[in-house]
Amino acid sequence: MKKIAIYLISLLSVVVMLGACTHNKVYATVVVTPDKYSKISDDKKLIETTISEMKKFNSERPDTEKKIIDSLDQLIDQGQKGMSKKDQAEFKDLLGTSSNGVQGMLTRAYKHQLGFDDDLTGHVRHNMLKAMQLMTHSITKNKNDQDKIYKQMLKDTSANSDLYQIGNDQ
Repeated sequence: MKKIAIYLISLLSVVVMLGACTHNKVYATVVVTPDKYSKISDDKKLIETTISEMKKFNSERPDTEKKIIDSLDQLIDQGQKGMSKKDQAEFKDLLGTSSNGVQGMLTRAYKHQLGFDDDLTGHVRHNMLKAMQLMTHSITKNKNDQDKIYKQMLKDTSANSDLYQIGNDQ
């Protein structure tokens, strides 16, 4: 009877361990919790939406400005969840209304009816890519894992190449 109880307890502990392991997800070879995996998926959608809106940039159509600003606001609000206070401040600075933030640069471009030149595209691209890197800080504290997640997010969203296309439809 004792042997059966020992086997049952062993089997039960193995089943519980396997059950706990199957709930985690893998993204870019990094094991993350289902909540973190969901955040990654949400962040990717926010990035894709924001870049899609930016690609519709037209300095002579104020309605495109509102859509871009709204998508950036949503990216700022939702993208910074789980970040440290320092990372949140940097994230807001990169994407926000400051003179060096994406919203600030785009608002100036609309105000002065400027098109996207290489300089503006470069600044927007740099800020967006840096913001994406900061988003990985809320997923994991391990620098190597952050790099893996960032590279996979770049690949999944095509952000690296899509950011070069901003303003091409003007």
